[in-house]
Amino acid sequence: MIEREILPDGLTLLFEEIPGFQSAALGVWLRMGSRHEPTRLSGICHFLEHLVFKGTETRTAREISLLTDRIGGNIDAFTTKETTTFFARVLDEHLPIAIDLLSDIVRRPRFDAEEMERERRVILEEIRMVTDSPEERLYDLFAEKTWAGHPLGRPIQGTEESVSKMSRKTVLSFFRQAYVPPNLVVSAAGKLSKKNKQLIRDAFSGLAKGTRSEIGRGPKFKPGIALENKKEMEQVHLLLGLPALGSGDEGRYTLHMLNTVLGGSISSRLFRRIREERGLVYSVGSNIQSHDGGGMLNIYAATSPDKVEEVLAISMEELRNLAQHAPTKDEVEVARDHLKGNTLLSLESTSSRMSRMAREEMVLGRSMSTQEIIERLHSAGPAEIQEMAGRLFRGPVALAAVGRTSKLKLNPKDLVL
Repeated sequence: MIEREILPDGLTLLFEEIPGFQSAALGVWLRMGSRHEPTRLSGICHFLEHLVFKGTETRTAREISLLTDRIGGNIDAFTTKETTTFFARVLDEHLPIAIDLLSDIVRRPRFDAEEMERERRVILEEIRMVTDSPEERLYDLFAEKTWAGHPLGRPIQGTEESVSKMSRKTVLSFFRQAYVPPNLVVSAAGKLSKKNKQLIRDAFSGLAKGTRSEIGRGPKFKPGIALENKKEMEQVHLLLGLPALGSGDEGRYTLHMLNTVLGGSISSRLFRRIREERGLVYSVGSNIQSHDGGGMLNIYAATSPDKVEEVLAISMEELRNLAQHAPTKDEVEVARDHLKGNTLLSLESTSSRMSRMAREEMVLGRSMSTQEIIERLHSAGPAEIQEMAGRLFRGPVALAAVGRTSKLKLNPKDLVL
């Protein structure tokens, strides 16, 4: 059973005690990511995610690293478009240390000037690494095109220019405004004793007062074609996309079923037709990006330049087919079993259960039981999936391509549903 507490200062605590487990996962979730940043501070949430590990009022960066290694398990962090997360997965005997460490880094970072300059160089290298990675660069290019003018269109890491200009004073000011109780969710799952629950309450109480961050307006989809030529590459990496549902939309489970039928598994239509039957690609599939106020359904593939038009034609054909004809009962049952299996397997991971609690709290304001999720999946049959496809698969789509694109001849009229 999930326990939910809202402390007087607005901090949310979530606990799920799981019998039979010898480990526990703890996460500190900030309701802020790159979407919440002003343009001039693009990348500051990601910068802060790095900086808090570089020393606190009581620990040096070296001491944090050594302590992390000594307790084993896994302690790390990540930044997304809408959240920043710090997490630990450890044996239950080491949970008190993990609680103390995570609370220390998110409450009392030192922001040492020398450490900040070193980490700035690390992040600049990370930005260059993303630029050199065709798949990662592809998703950034696609976002820049389809969500141009909106914070969701900017890269999570920021740009070399924005990161280079961030001063210690600016970073400290942003931290103090962001890391306040109403913006934080602390989630723990696994072997949790009453003592450890109290340790969590004590470790995160007494934070400075503040207000909840504003999410801002939803993104507006802008179709079109964005190409980035990289002649040193052998393939072209493609991302085809169109607007989908926001993260809290009631139809999200039908959308996940649709996505699984389309390209979300190795028995999906795209995988079968493009890879198995035609041999045009090694990698192909579809995925969903969901955000507050809007989302995207994407089709990704990597292929030779002379196969691009065929891959795109088949992808567009499958989108039209799903909008015009209901999938078979067998397709729907396979998709449902696939999603149910993933859901049930995630119950064996304390990290997955900790993450799911936190995400549902931030999106829905409550936790969903596994039975409720399975019931939602069963409510999506062939007719519901076709209806969803007909609702979403219409009008012009967007396309981004990275690789050998100089000789591609793409007609925007071919990218209209």
